[in-house]
Amino acid sequence: MVLYLADTSAWHRSGQAEARWESLLEREALALCAPVRLELLYSARGPADYRALTVDLGYLPTLPLDARAETLAARTQAALAQRSQHRGPSPLDLLVAAVAEANDAVLLHYDRHFDLIARVTGQPAEWLAPRGRLS
Repeated sequence: MVLYLADTSAWHRSGQAEARWESLLEREALALCAPVRLELLYSARGPADYRALTVDLGYLPTLPLDARAETLAARTQAALAQRSQHRGPSPLDLLVAAVAEANDAVLLHYDRHFDLIARVTGQPAEWLAPRGRLS
């Protein structure tokens, strides 16, 4: 089974690509990592929303942000610097992509910066929907 790590950019547009999102959830093919979980919880509108979102996210597997992922993120940033492209992807983007790469997960996103990362790493990355189709 192919596992997908969804970046926050994909989560924020999940309602606009509902069929794709539901398919991933039904197949249990969607995972989280700590940086994405923290960003999603940051968007909670209050204590009750935070608690409810925490429960919902708790049903998904969490991929580790470990030393290997940190090393991959640093290598990717260095490779991007060699191309003068290191100021595009944020440090958080680099960490999320590295967690996906370290765990052989497809990086699901809706952010052009992940295209830059994938060109350097060669890792599988997919847009949630074609670029420009979602707002």
